[in-house]
Amino acid sequence: MNKAENQETGRVVRREFSRHTVDTSDVQISTNHGVVTLHGRVRPMRGHEAGFEENVTAMLKVLRQRAGIRDVIVEWKAIF
Repeated sequence: MNKAENQETGRVVRREFSRHTVDTSDVQISTNHGVVTLHGRVRPMRGHEAGFEENVTAMLKVLRQRAGIRDVIVEWKAIF
């Protein structure tokens, strides 16, 4: 994968983040050859605390199933 493909993968990840009720504003995304690494902090959006873990799990599952993404490595801290 070249730089443009890595950037497009990052955009795909951000788009998927926006579809879930999870605050990922403090998450940095690194992509390299289809491997996505997520660093930082993640927390539930206000009013969506119930089901937070299920939302994160669903979001990561969808990311792992996306074309062009070989693996997702999570190195973030969840804040409740």
